[in-house]
Amino acid sequence: MANGIVTLFERGVVRWVDRARQLAIWVTLAVLALTVAIFYYTTDNLKINTDTADMLSEELPFRRLYIDFKAAFPQFTDTITIVVEAETPDRADEAALELAARLRQAPDIFQRVFDLAGDQFFARNGLLYLDLDELEDLADRLVDAQALLAALAEDPSLRGLLNVLGLAVDDVLKGNDVPGDLGDVFHRVAAVAKDRAAGGKKELSWQELLSGEDAEPADLRRFIQVKPIVDWSSLSPASKAMKAIRRMAKELGLEPANGVRVRLTGGAALSTEELSSVFKGAKKALLISLVLVAFLLLYGLKSLRLVFTALATLVMGLIWTAGFAALAIGHLNLISVAFAVLFIGLGVDFGIHFTLRYREEVSRGAAHDEALRRAAAGVGGALALCALSAAIGFFAFVPTAYLGLAELGLISGASMFIALAFNLTVLPALLTLMPLKPGIRALHGVHTAPEKIIRRHGGVIAAVALVLGLGAIALAPQIRFDANPMRLKDPTTESVQTALDLMADKDTTPSSISVLVEDAVAAAELSERLEALDVVGRVVTLNDFQPVRQGDKLDVIKEIGFVMLPVFQEAGRKPPPAAGENGAALAAFHKKLEKLLAWSGTPSEFAAGAHELDQALAAYGDGGAAAKSIASLDRGLMSLLAGR
Repeated sequence: MANGIVTLFERGVVRWVDRARQLAIWVTLAVLALTVAIFYYTTDNLKINTDTADMLSEELPFRRLYIDFKAAFPQFTDTITIVVEAETPDRADEAALELAARLRQAPDIFQRVFDLAGDQFFARNGLLYLDLDELEDLADRLVDAQALLAALAEDPSLRGLLNVLGLAVDDVLKGNDVPGDLGDVFHRVAAVAKDRAAGGKKELSWQELLSGEDAEPADLRRFIQVKPIVDWSSLSPASKAMKAIRRMAKELGLEPANGVRVRLTGGAALSTEELSSVFKGAKKALLISLVLVAFLLLYGLKSLRLVFTALATLVMGLIWTAGFAALAIGHLNLISVAFAVLFIGLGVDFGIHFTLRYREEVSRGAAHDEALRRAAAGVGGALALCALSAAIGFFAFVPTAYLGLAELGLISGASMFIALAFNLTVLPALLTLMPLKPGIRALHGVHTAPEKIIRRHGGVIAAVALVLGLGAIALAPQIRFDANPMRLKDPTTESVQTALDLMADKDTTPSSISVLVEDAVAAAELSERLEALDVVGRVVTLNDFQPVRQGDKLDVIKEIGFVMLPVFQEAGRKPPPAAGENGAALAAFHKKLEKLLAWSGTPSEFAAGAHELDQALAAYGDGGAAAKSIASLDRGLMSLLAGR
């Protein structure tokens, strides 16, 4: 019975192919017209869904929770994280504030711009978030620096700084104790002076100077989070926002040449660069596969007519498959876009088998119509079986909750039947319009060479295969599953490199788990249970944003305010230095340094800093170039002084 069904099917295929031959011109015109119509329908209706979250079914429990999280905190999703890095914490702060202010001027691109460290709330209340011990240490440092800051508030210029340092030197020359941090101040000022004299752009960090400590790597980095207007139907959903950020940063001079680096990462940036990489790769793969298939057909078929008909059939089938995707699903995703390369690789096999068999029959002397019938009878059933088995493999993806893979399975499975239909209908019609000439040479030499090699060296080939198989079995247990999705992304993109840098720091890693609970009490209880787990590094809840011991801290802050009041008074501020005044102050201070170094009572631990500064300032001599160098030194030492 089975044989009867197979025979009946093969006869049907032969009749179908013969009918396509008889109506070749009409079949070709009809398919061409439909292909053009489907092409335009596809371009108008086939969308690109680049939201990677949509590749998972919304019925999955964690997916439903994520949707709830996005609804509760929309500001945390589809964002771009701007990482501003500089050589000093002062410059990083200033650069971040400038960039954030500029971004807020483009509400048509950015729905929200959030600069946490520069937020007005934290600017007013930030001291409350320090530990009480840290706050008291800060108060002590500010008391020690009060005289310096008050003098600089009165004259925030190079002249004012040199006059204050000169007074400190005079105090030392009178035999008084050296301020504990004056040597460090000299070292830091000298470093800027040396760099500026050599044409550099180094700046004095007043945060480091007042703290007496070098900044930690985290202090040199500021974050701005923006929520751009994204278009997930585009291949570059956040490219407009990313280009705008880079353009604004360049216009503000926030570039490595000026000691500032601005990098982008975050969900929207990662998705945009990933999608750009994926679709560029897909286009390249499509082109490469078509070219390689063309060369393969040319080598194997040895006929430009056969190559043209096979490729034309393949391309039309590809367009129809895209039309099916537009009709059945309506969009492509990051995974289903691969259907094109799969169709080319598998769909061309149908054409190869049919055209080779047709060529073989013609080379044996069969007429065109008879050659087509024999080809249909010889390979028609095998092609149908191949299409069915391949389609079953692809359709097996459809039930999965991973919609990206399920959609690929549906499109690719259907494409196998499209390829079969085209190669049993369109290909015979095209071959009829462009038939091979009778008496074409057979391909025995080309196609029997591999068979001869296998027969002659069968034992060696089997032995090598056995050894390789045993080696593969031995290596198989070493295969490991890599669950890190970052390794699926292009490591050369800025967003991935920046994300990896942040992930290396436990305080900035984006690798976290978000949990929604009913209220603050439930959050506090869950936080305690989570912190007890060894696998949890840190737990942060909204409760952590409420400062503790506020009364004690406010007392310390009041003391700081009383001590620092003269610093913030603008009355009595001197006008900017006139031409030559900075140079005169520099010369006067330099003489005091030389006098200090010549004095026998200079403490040794203090003399090193004074000597270093003396040598650095010696480069700023008289002449026209000196005025330019002094202006550069003024910018290097005073540009980051807050309130200047």
